[in-house]
Amino acid sequence: ALVQDRTKIRLRFDKVALRFVADLQRALHDAVPEGHTVLITIGAPIRQSVKTAALLAVKTLGRLSRRVGRWELAETIHENRIRVRLVDAGSSTTANVAGFVHNPDNDAGAILDAAESELRARARKV
Repeated sequence: ALVQDRTKIRLRFDKVALRFVADLQRALHDAVPEGHTVLITIGAPIRQSVKTAALLAVKTLGRLSRRVGRWELAETIHENRIRVRLVDAGSSTTANVAGFVHNPDNDAGAILDAAESELRARARKV
């Protein structure tokens, strides 16, 4: 499979996107195992952002309570395509929840791969 060029990834930082990510960070922060990070992608525009964040938090918390180690979840919630990946961040100083709101034509898998790669690179430098 072809990997999307990282320079073409377009992330969104509008008010709805920032609130969506902040809501998830608040909801999931205490549940993420130490040394791990939950990476989340969602395509813009976000539909029913508050309801979507709440339901995604419940689903992710359920997965976090059952499984340790790397896992991935692909969901469609309120017509929003979402991917969640738990990764070993290699460091307890790394943010434990990172969210990426992207344009619909971006590959969510490529975004997750790039974020995971960056986490691993930073952990090696520590």
